[in-house]
Amino acid sequence: MMVKVIVYKLAFIFILSLVGCGNMFTKNKTKFHWLATESAPKNYPMRIISGTFYFHNEKGGLYVPTAAAINPHWGTGRSTHVVGEDLKPLPDRLDIRFFSFTENKLYQGSFDLPYEKILALFKEGVARDKDRPTFNTIMAGVAPGGIVSVWLTGRETQEVFFGQAEPYEDDLFDITQRKINDRDDYVRRNIIEMIGIEKLTDIEKNGLPFGLWEKYRTPYKWSPIFKAEKMSTYLSLSFFNGENYRFDYPLDKELLRKERPLPLLISFGCYIEGTEKQYFFTVRFDEKELYAAFDKLGGTEELVNIEIEPFLPKNLTKVRLYNSKGSIELQHYKSEM
Repeated sequence: MMVKVIVYKLAFIFILSLVGCGNMFTKNKTKFHWLATESAPKNYPMRIISGTFYFHNEKGGLYVPTAAAINPHWGTGRSTHVVGEDLKPLPDRLDIRFFSFTENKLYQGSFDLPYEKILALFKEGVARDKDRPTFNTIMAGVAPGGIVSVWLTGRETQEVFFGQAEPYEDDLFDITQRKINDRDDYVRRNIIEMIGIEKLTDIEKNGLPFGLWEKYRTPYKWSPIFKAEKMSTYLSLSFFNGENYRFDYPLDKELLRKERPLPLLISFGCYIEGTEKQYFFTVRFDEKELYAAFDKLGGTEELVNIEIEPFLPKNLTKVRLYNSKGSIELQHYKSEM
């Protein structure tokens, strides 16, 4: 399986290298270079049984790769297949069936996608840089409880759809299309192989975190503040809901007023006092600690400042959350370079 993924990725990189040599879209700007991929949250393995992104106002479409997926975090693609025409219409519908291993349950759903929004984002991404457009992949994510999410991804990742599939009953087949007669045994063996007995025991004891992926999408009022001698213009934010963006620093005032989900990662460049070299830092937040701190400081109603003071060595970096309601120094984040 790993060999296949590497082949797919290499093929994908080759295709993208060709993309910059030609037109990125048709003259009417409704067909683009894009591929499909799939996603699932870490420690909650899923398997895409079948899935299709249907082209706008057409009966055909591009299939979603079928596999069980475990990812570093929600919103990371697992595999891509280089298939179909180079230039394809964008999708306006998604049909998908998938299996949730940790629930031993099948789900299915047919969804209308926001075509005009997807089209506008693809056009904007090409307008920014026709040789390296912002988006080149459409990703379908599935999670326990029948959660279905769709992102546009590439140089950035933006969620365009979030929905709920319904459970259904049917026979389950393995990847060789053999019918699985003892599904309980099949599920348990595969879960242990994919996430280990310790994590399985924890799920059996504490249950599944239904509602978690909806929670990740909750918008908050927050702003990053950096206590550094000098900042570079590089600033990248990744969010718990799978999105990630690049910004220019300092941030525009209108951008600061915009509510957004809580950050999983904040990456930035800066100069440390006493040095002439530029350093790049990534602060990775602890989910439980960050959400608890925001709750103490007013939840979604109050603006919270996330203050980062970078130091060398990196483990001395300090992170503090504060507003008029108080100040909380975080303890469980990781600072990386």
